[in-house]
Amino acid sequence: MSRAEVELLVIGGGITGAGIARDAAMRGLRTALVERGDLASGTSSRSSKLIHGGLRYLEQGEVGLVLEAAAERRTLRKIATHLAVPGRMALPIHGRTSAGLMKLRAGLWAYEKMARIAPEERHEIWKRDDTLDHVHGLEPQNLQGAAVYTEYVTDDARLTLETVKSAKRAGALVATYAPAVGIVEEAPAASTAGGTTARSPRLRVSINDDLTGRLHEVTARVVVNAAGPWVDAVRGLGGAAAPRMHLTKGIHLVVSRERLPVDDMIVMRAVDRRMVFVVPYGDIVWIGTTDTDYPRAVERPTITREDVDYLLEATNRTWPAARIGDDDVRGAWAGVRPLLHQEGKKPSEISRRDEILVEPNGLVSIAGGKLTTYRRMAERVVDAVVERLGNKAARPCTTGDVPLVDGETPVPIVRTSLSDADVAYAVDAECAVSICDVLERRARSNLFASGNGLPDVERVGGILARRLGWDERRLATEIEHYRARIAEDVAWRAARS
Repeated sequence: MSRAEVELLVIGGGITGAGIARDAAMRGLRTALVERGDLASGTSSRSSKLIHGGLRYLEQGEVGLVLEAAAERRTLRKIATHLAVPGRMALPIHGRTSAGLMKLRAGLWAYEKMARIAPEERHEIWKRDDTLDHVHGLEPQNLQGAAVYTEYVTDDARLTLETVKSAKRAGALVATYAPAVGIVEEAPAASTAGGTTARSPRLRVSINDDLTGRLHEVTARVVVNAAGPWVDAVRGLGGAAAPRMHLTKGIHLVVSRERLPVDDMIVMRAVDRRMVFVVPYGDIVWIGTTDTDYPRAVERPTITREDVDYLLEATNRTWPAARIGDDDVRGAWAGVRPLLHQEGKKPSEISRRDEILVEPNGLVSIAGGKLTTYRRMAERVVDAVVERLGNKAARPCTTGDVPLVDGETPVPIVRTSLSDADVAYAVDAECAVSICDVLERRARSNLFASGNGLPDVERVGGILARRLGWDERRLATEIEHYRARIAEDVAWRAARS
């Protein structure tokens, strides 16, 4: 990147930055991407892992977002079938009359017509007894029935990784553990075209290689800031910029499916009437999410006693006999949502729309948005980049037609058990340079495997040490670091009331 000017430099290796790099490279732009940590190490590995069709935004009047989410869900199912797995989601309705159920049925009918939902994915209504048959142990008092519709489950980190690999196959340069630390507007270089002289602006970005300690300078005609929760921080690298982001925290709990034996995704109502999801996969179930203000951009926001109690209260009210407690929680994760600030709005009321921001120095930032619509967000950004470049030779967007995986065996959703060869492949072909990279984001062992990956940590560490040349001290540090992170995820247990 530092040896030759690139047309587009993307800062941020989450799902948004990955989508932008893939789109730009496939259009023929000289594209580079840098990420401050591992790919998807922030928000993009810490979502609810659902590809939403947009139904919940209809209630908020976000019709445009509903249509876009539904369309992008269809597209993702086409380009990454193994990472958009359809399943039934049941929304039980409690009340003194069936009015709530009928209202929901009407809403679903309108949504399906509007969003062009496929016939095989259209909703059905379960009566009360059918609901109790399907959802064992559900609170029966005032239960009127349930509306059942289709949503998709994904592995957010794997989706990000395969999008980056697709970008790299199209020619993009990619560097992880390479934070941008400065942005300077260069004096524009003169170029002559058609007998007239034009001045073309450039940005020079200082990038630190955290693995070697070296500082590099990369010059790009356009720089896109796709840093998620760190968007305002990156905007500030080029000078003062008024904050635009509103960060909120969402946490999830993982319990054994034996303790909460559900066959379908279930929507619960939390004490504040927010929707909370229960998602079964394999032998586990995850429960989430919360939506509370968070003061700063971090990779791993703190999980508090209050966060956990909020989700456990909803779960145990929905399944009164389950009595899920602290000891049943075998894992947890938390992430920070990068939302655009809206004055006077509560966290759960803030729109999930995205917006492109352009700074006086030419830095382009993409803020807001959601996992489901990442590809369309990227398309809009790259359209703007092509316009700024004046590149009439750029090819049209084809990211909605070309599969992410080309010539590879698709990795199944939520893979928790790695062979030695899998670990070696993660290093050689998927940018993994630490135990956390492998067990947290290539395999998801920290969240879903028995023992949270701790039984594998020494074996995985040994393979990495041999391939990356670690000494015994470095290996011991890596192992201890992973163990400490697993302990940190359940540190809230010490705050029992």
